[in-house]
Amino acid sequence: MSLLFACITVLFWVIGSAVGQSSYDCSEVADNFIPCVTYLVELESRPADRCCSGLQVLNQMAKINDKGPRNICQCIEDLAYTMNAPYVASRIQSLSRECHIHFSFPISIAMDCYRI
Repeated sequence: MSLLFACITVLFWVIGSAVGQSSYDCSEVADNFIPCVTYLVELESRPADRCCSGLQVLNQMAKINDKGPRNICQCIEDLAYTMNAPYVASRIQSLSRECHIHFSFPISIAMDCYRI
């Protein structure tokens, strides 16, 4: 599992640098979001504590500037595409409840980050 995490993180750093510049890069988003992926693809029955704490960090990052939510959304979308990880819709919907958090950025199956 840790090898998978390391490979995904390195791959995402490469993609993150190509996505564009913002007040933070996609590797920072990936570091905070990747712990949620195993829950979102139904490999775990509940999100890890690290997932929920990472989402709290992402919520704070989303408030940095008006493009924060769009940038985070795009990074998460790129991560899903890169990993070829189809997030399960019911898991996306339950993530907020499971982690006791209201998202300041969108997560969905078919995200349209540019409508934010």
